[in-house]
Amino acid sequence: MYKLFFALSLLLLMYVEPSVAQSSATGSAVENQLLLADPCVLEDDGWYYIYGTHSNDGIVVYRSRDMLSWSDLCGNAKGGLALHKDDVWGDFWFWAPEVYKIGDKYFMTYSAEEHICYAESDSPCGPFVQTEQKPYLPEEKGIDSHIFFDGGKAYMFWVRFDGPYGIWMAELTPDLHALKMETARLIFEPMPDSWEHVQAHVSEGPAITKYKGKYYMTYSCNDYQSKDYAVGIAVADNIAGPYERHPDNPILHRHAGYVGTGHHTLTPTPRGLYMVYHAHYDHQRIHPRQTLITPVKFIRDKEWGRGRYTLSVSDELIIPKTK
Repeated sequence: MYKLFFALSLLLLMYVEPSVAQSSATGSAVENQLLLADPCVLEDDGWYYIYGTHSNDGIVVYRSRDMLSWSDLCGNAKGGLALHKDDVWGDFWFWAPEVYKIGDKYFMTYSAEEHICYAESDSPCGPFVQTEQKPYLPEEKGIDSHIFFDGGKAYMFWVRFDGPYGIWMAELTPDLHALKMETARLIFEPMPDSWEHVQAHVSEGPAITKYKGKYYMTYSCNDYQSKDYAVGIAVADNIAGPYERHPDNPILHRHAGYVGTGHHTLTPTPRGLYMVYHAHYDHQRIHPRQTLITPVKFIRDKEWGRGRYTLSVSDELIIPKTK
């Protein structure tokens, strides 16, 4: 029965996308639309869980079988959240969560009061808690954490508030509870006189994907408040870089008539790879930001260099809604 249900869900994705996209041709949010910024999607046991920036009290979570229709808040923490501020360090600005399943546990990284933190849970719905309530770097601000596992090691990529607001990386301890700051290095910063540095000198929202032996970093630039907030891609032969930008960046910019499009996650599904990102509420208002989904795929790009691929973004659009 489950296999039949999942197959029907995939067919729903295949045939509903165009009509859903047409319902918001102006780029404005629609009724019952999912409104999460900085989205992250975790697939677990046939369910998709989405987390994002939404509440000053913590981190919310919704779940879905098909990524089109999402449940009401399904969090197990106080207030129906996945993570509540009473269970962790920090009182406000709970931003940009990412959740990973490690064994039978769930590990979340996020920022609170502009400090990178982690919390753990036995369920993707939480409650996510900190046994030791403190950020990774108590004396240093940072946001937009992303963990990538490679060669038996875990690496964190994040935006460090130290100099050019660039993207840094460092190896994590095996339990993921601490950063090995002796390994920290700046790997990326906005390029002056380019689309990356029009309204603000900041690169953020990093995501790493390993494809055909190379490391691809997708990232956002140009300040989330800008209508021209966008996503670029860079490639490296090694996890620590150097990362080389694609000459035709950005790959996602004012997508399908929406503005402020960026800070994404890449989500693999049986139908292929999807980019889940946020956009401004409409052409006049930034908040609350709306969540959008589009198919993407890696395609060979000989002009970029031998053995390199770029990420092609579809014109199709999925507008996720809450039940």
